[in-house]
Amino acid sequence: MREIKKPQSRALALPAPMYRLPALRKTNQLVARGQRAWVLHKRLGVQLVALVLMVLILGVGMINRNHLVNGTTVVTERAASLFAQAGLAVSEVSLSGYGLTKESALFEAIGLQGNISLVNFDAEAARLRIEALPSIESATIRKIYPNSLNIELVEKTPIAVWRIDGVSFAIDAKGDKLVSLEQGGIDGLPLFIGDGAADDAAKLIAALEPHNVLQQDLLAVSRIGDRRWDLIYETGLRIMLPENGVDQPWQKLWRWMLKSNCWHVTLKFWIFV
Repeated sequence: MREIKKPQSRALALPAPMYRLPALRKTNQLVARGQRAWVLHKRLGVQLVALVLMVLILGVGMINRNHLVNGTTVVTERAASLFAQAGLAVSEVSLSGYGLTKESALFEAIGLQGNISLVNFDAEAARLRIEALPSIESATIRKIYPNSLNIELVEKTPIAVWRIDGVSFAIDAKGDKLVSLEQGGIDGLPLFIGDGAADDAAKLIAALEPHNVLQQDLLAVSRIGDRRWDLIYETGLRIMLPENGVDQPWQKLWRWMLKSNCWHVTLKFWIFV
């Protein structure tokens, strides 16, 4: 009989089901996109994490202030470091509205020592420190994220320069010192000299205001014995005002000076009431 051979069986490796490949490819694409996004926006991501952490810290602190003070302080310090590393450290400060106040005094009052983050910067405390400066009337501070401060200042108005013991100061209408002046004067402001001159400077300025001729070439106003005034002019003219009744003779003095043209002579003149 003829022997019939059975066909040999072989194990064939079937390809993976095609329906699985798109899912795998889609997963790889998402991972690649995520990696690219992290590289391009890493700083923004860290900033968002820092902001979320800040919100959590504030929320926990509001819920249980008494029991978590110490822990919150520690976490806040760590958060401040994280904010700074995330690019939220204060690196730009815009100042406007100042002319008398020295920048060194302003920056010391702002308090930017160290690497302080904009998130943790206490704008209210800084505003109070700035407004405590003698020359500052008011201050407005705005945070501009991610790393800037905008500070608008309003200074007190000086009315005169007061020189005492060789040092000059800008003074306001109350006679208070605003700032010391290194160059000794301010254009357009009268110079007052002597003890007690600052206290009554505003009154004398008001008395002189209607009489422009008395203000021409006025070099300085000297306080004598904290009782009366001498008006000193560039020409050498010195008008010695009485202790009392200064308001009455202004018109008479003004007419006399116009008539006699005394600006170009050196003399002393005493006004009697």
